[in-house]
Amino acid sequence: MEQFGSVEPAKEYKSYDNALRTASREEPLAFFQQVLTENLPVASFLDSDFLVINERLARHYGIEGVSGEAFQKVALKPEHHRGGVLGMAGLLTLLADGTRTLPVRRGAWVLEKLLNDPAPPPPPNAGDIQPNTAGKNLSVRERLQLHRNEPNCASCHAKLDPYGLALENYDAIGAWRERQNGEGMGGARAPVIDASGALKSGREFKDLHGYKAGLKAEQDKFIRAFTEKLLTYSLGRPVGYVDHATIETILKSEPRLQSLVQAVVASEPFQTK
Repeated sequence: MEQFGSVEPAKEYKSYDNALRTASREEPLAFFQQVLTENLPVASFLDSDFLVINERLARHYGIEGVSGEAFQKVALKPEHHRGGVLGMAGLLTLLADGTRTLPVRRGAWVLEKLLNDPAPPPPPNAGDIQPNTAGKNLSVRERLQLHRNEPNCASCHAKLDPYGLALENYDAIGAWRERQNGEGMGGARAPVIDASGALKSGREFKDLHGYKAGLKAEQDKFIRAFTEKLLTYSLGRPVGYVDHATIETILKSEPRLQSLVQAVVASEPFQTK
C-alpha cells in the first residue's frame, strides 16, 4: 500500500488525476477500518458487498449517489464489478506499468499476498510480454499466450496466469472495461476481454464474478495465509514449524478480524516475545 500512486499512467488515461491518486491511496485504509470496526469476516478482503469510497472514487467506479471528499460505506450492486481489495484502483494501477495491464504481476500478487503461495522465480532470460504491434491489436492475453509457448515458461505460467488474467476487465488504472484498451487500442475493433480460467485446485471460472466466487469457496486458504501474516507481523519475525500449533489454535477462532487479532494477542508466542 505504501507504493500506491507510484506508477504514473500514460497520458492516454485522461481520467487519471491527483484526486484519484490520493483517494486510491486512502481507500484500503478506510476499507480496513470498516472491517475492523464491524468485526467482519476477513474473507471480506476477497470480496464484499460494500466499498468505503468518496465521490472521486465513486465516479471512477461508475457508482452514483456518492458526494464529497469524505469516505463512506457504499452498498454494491453486481453491475459495479467491485468488492474487496481486488477491485481497488490503487492496487490495480500499481500492478500495471502505466500503459497496459500486467496479468503476471497481478497473479503473482494474489498468490503471494492473499494466499501465501508465491510463484517460483522465473527462469533466466524468461523475457516479458511484448508491447502491442501496430495493426495486430492483440490482447494482453493473446500476447501472453505467445510468451507461454516457450518451453521454459509454460509450466509456471499455466498455474500463475489465471489469477491475473481474471482481473483483465480492470485496465491499467483500475477502470472497468469490456474490451482491450491502452497502447492506442480502443473502440469496437479492440479485442473483447476474456477473463476465464481455473484456480490451482482445478475450479474453473468464466469471468471475474466466478473467479472471486471460487476464491471465497476456497477461503480457508486465504484465512490461513491471513493468520500466518498477522502472526508474522505481531511477532516481528517469520513464522515457522515451531509456530504450527499456535497457528492451528488461532484458526479455531471465528474468522473475523477482531477475533483473529485477539487470538494472536492471547497466543503464547506473543505473550512471551
